[in-house]
Amino acid sequence: MQSLNTDKTKNELPLAITMGEPGGINSEILLKALKKIKKIKIFVICDPSWIEGSLRIFQLNFPINIISSPSGVKIGFLNILPLKNNIIFNIGNAHKANNKAIIESIDTAVSLAQAKKISGVITLPIYKKILMDDGFNFPGHTEYLSYKDNSKSLMILMNKEIKVATVTTHIPISQVPKSINKNLLIEKCSILNSSMINDFNIKHPKIVISSLNPHAGEEGQIGEEEIKTILPAIKEIKKAGINVIGPLPADTLFHKDNLKKYDARLCMFHDQALIPVKTIDFYNGINFSAGLSFVRTSPDHGTAFDIAGKNLANPDSLISSIKQAKMISKNRQKND
Repeated sequence: MQSLNTDKTKNELPLAITMGEPGGINSEILLKALKKIKKIKIFVICDPSWIEGSLRIFQLNFPINIISSPSGVKIGFLNILPLKNNIIFNIGNAHKANNKAIIESIDTAVSLAQAKKISGVITLPIYKKILMDDGFNFPGHTEYLSYKDNSKSLMILMNKEIKVATVTTHIPISQVPKSINKNLLIEKCSILNSSMINDFNIKHPKIVISSLNPHAGEEGQIGEEEIKTILPAIKEIKKAGINVIGPLPADTLFHKDNLKKYDARLCMFHDQALIPVKTIDFYNGINFSAGLSFVRTSPDHGTAFDIAGKNLANPDSLISSIKQAKMISKNRQKND
């Protein structure tokens, strides 16, 4: 990832952080992150009582600034844009009654981003099960934000060493083979290539695509997806002028000697991408949604109810997400 110059000007738009699941570790990592990040304009969209209760739990002092719009953000304060919906705050537990506030926080951030009133969005983790049980028809932020933005998005997982995108996202393994097709591969690789250029200032990105089957299918002996779908897609992608190779066996794609060879990797499914990212650097992983009309990053972890309220949560992934959102925003402004 690029280094971040945190010098700010008064006219720069702030970043918005969504509340996510209030019963998990979100308030803890937020407070810890804001203690370390001093010079970036940030505000959180939440019920203020959540922050007030969290300050008491973790015995912290933080000057609070309640705002009515992003223009009211002040450096050195915990800036809060209040929600209309209140929450039930019970650390370590999720409540169905909080779902409206959780979705309101996300929707507000999206509206502000689309109106160009903020420079980007950082989403804190949600508890997907309780939302989906309540009629939320999306398996994660990536899919919901793509729907709200009417955009084709791409999940990119990254840390300081690598950037890995996924063709499919939050679907069962059994559905992966039938979900992959040539057009989808071309679409995802095109988004990845454009993101490397516009979001990360990599002018001539080199992309490698993984196989789906072991040993890249062994020429059709262990699956035919490589022959029938992935290779034809790669041929079309190359015709479009994108520097891409593959499919390479996924079990060698992340060998330490290969890490610096490629600017980005495109994997076929969620865990194929996530396992190496989290193995290389668990605490600094970032989830970035390429292809949206606005910048969105997120910590690459969940709600962690088991350690909520115990002062054990590591804020590094959130800190990295905030800094990367700022950097991508700056790159997009330069490349517009």
